[in-house]
Order: sequence, then structure tokens, then C-alpha cells
Amino acid sequence: MQQAEYGKKIRLFRKKAGLGLRNLANLAGLSPAAISAIEHDRSSPTLATLHKILKALNTDFADFFSSYQTLDHTPVFAHEDMTAISDKCRKYTLVFPKREDIQFEISMETITSFEDECEWEVHDCDVGGVVLSSKHAKIEVEGQGEWPLAQGDAFYIKAGCKHRLVNLERAAMNLITVYYPANY
Repeated sequence: MQQAEYGKKIRLFRKKAGLGLRNLANLAGLSPAAISAIEHDRSSPTLATLHKILKALNTDFADFFSSYQTLDHTPVFAHEDMTAISDKCRKYTLVFPKREDIQFEISMETITSFEDECEWEVHDCDVGGVVLSSKHAKIEVEGQGEWPLAQGDAFYIKAGCKHRLVNLERAAMNLITVYYPANY
């Protein structure tokens, strides 16, 4: 799906949920003007903003970007079947399909260099990860502090904690992130 198609799909999900523009904006913590601009493709949401909208719609990236749900219970997941989503700062590849027997989510994530305007995130699940490539990054947890991260370092954030991961070097940062329990 192209970013230009996000607006149509958000509008479809909003109407399916029986929500007005103002209701969705209130639930997502955004302005009605921001939601309207996204729905009319005058603005492209960041992945963090899209996550807020989808959470307010009681859905997730897997539902939003999947064209099908696999019923096959194979233990192997081919890279070409994985869903990749991105904005100007981040790229997520959703490793597992949405399946009831899978209890956690994994994403391969790439964060561009000097992402100094990265958004704060809050998840309804615990989030852990390991940095695959970066010499200089940091993780911030609101009200708790900030810590440096480099290649091989891992992090763990409890559900409900407001946090952000910032890449502080020129090269893109790669990491694996795990969400438990799965959001679906």
C-alpha cells in the first residue's frame, strides 16, 4: 500500500467503527484538522501517528496493512511475504502474519540518521529489542531517564511507558523489536 492510500483506508476503518472525525481525533490525541488532512491525503502520518490512529480504531498495523490473514500454521515465514511499512524516518517489516497461535509480534526496524524529531510512543504491551547496527543511539523513558544504546545492546520497556528511541549517528540504525503480548 502506498502512503497516499493511507487516508482512504483510515476513513474506511473510521466509518466502519462508527466514529466521527472529532471522535477519532479525541481518541487518538490528535486534532480533527490533522485527521482530516490525513484522510484527504494532504498529509502523510508518521508511523507513530498512524499507530495512535489505529489504536484509537481498535486495530493494528497487521490489520491495516494485511490483505489477508494466513490460516496455514507453517513455522516458516518467507521474507517476501512480510509486510513492510515506512515513513521518512522509519521502516518496519512485520515478521509474523496475524495468527491466533502466535503470542508475540516481531518487527525488523530501520531508523534513519539523526532522527532528532522522533515521536514519543506508548504501547499497550511490553516492548523489547536488540540493536543490530549502531554505534551511537539512545532510549528515553519519560520520567525515568535516558540511556545510551549501541550495537549488541538490548532494551525492555513495560507496557504504558512513554518512550522513544533516537539514532544519533549518520548511518541508519537496524534493530529487532518484540512486542508481548501481540496486539492482536
